[in-house]
Amino acid sequence: MKRFYKENRVFVILMGIALVCIAIIFGMMVWYIINSNTKDVYGNRLDGIEDVEIDDKMKTDMESSISEMEGVQDVTINLHGKIVYFDIDLVNEATVDEAKNISIKCLDFFEEEYLNFYDLQFIITKSKVEDSEDVFPILGYKKASATTITWSNNAK
Repeated sequence: MKRFYKENRVFVILMGIALVCIAIIFGMMVWYIINSNTKDVYGNRLDGIEDVEIDDKMKTDMESSISEMEGVQDVTINLHGKIVYFDIDLVNEATVDEAKNISIKCLDFFEEEYLNFYDLQFIITKSKVEDSEDVFPILGYKKASATTITWSNNAK
């Protein structure tokens, strides 16, 4: 062994350095994989949600209030992270302006801190679309930092 080391000293030193580098790279990969699996799916985007949490009772109250509005046939509210999805089905006689007004009335259910935290998405449909020029379904979106609802192009 001493003879091999004396004859190949540079090779042995370089191999030792290479093995140390490989061990460091392998250790960093293992550390990265373990750390990436322990984080929350949403990262830190949901920090503070416990202060403005929407519970099942609040969702049920909103659904019943919206379904009592004129022109509303069915409503479903889904919550995914910080996005509240309003799926509203209107009667066949409803117009685009009525759909937009119903969506704007939905904003009244939220206090200011809720509106500044949650993104709201409105998907408004009709049961039967009668002619090809009907613009339904229409989509609306209100970002938490925005003050108005942005509508899809066909909702003009």
